[in-house]
Amino acid sequence: MSLGDLMRRIPPPGSFVLFLLFLAGIWLTISPFAMTTQPSGQHWIASTINNVTIGGVLIAVSLLGILAYLALALRKLVCEAQAKQEVDQETASS
Repeated sequence: MSLGDLMRRIPPPGSFVLFLLFLAGIWLTISPFAMTTQPSGQHWIASTINNVTIGGVLIAVSLLGILAYLALALRKLVCEAQAKQEVDQETASS
């Protein structure tokens, strides 16, 4: 395995950041209930609404980013496979 192949297999730092944002969004969403700052059985207080809203936005944005990254990576793999197939066809016909 060459160094170039190894470098292509390592996920970019941006995908780690998106994953950390996803985890932060989950924590923000559940923190009022886990830390018991939200009174049990009562209407949500303003800080709970804020945490759940911001956490939901972080989750949604990070999931969209992760899905976009995966879609672009899949597109790149398909293009590389098509290019390799074309080269193989040209060498076979020669």
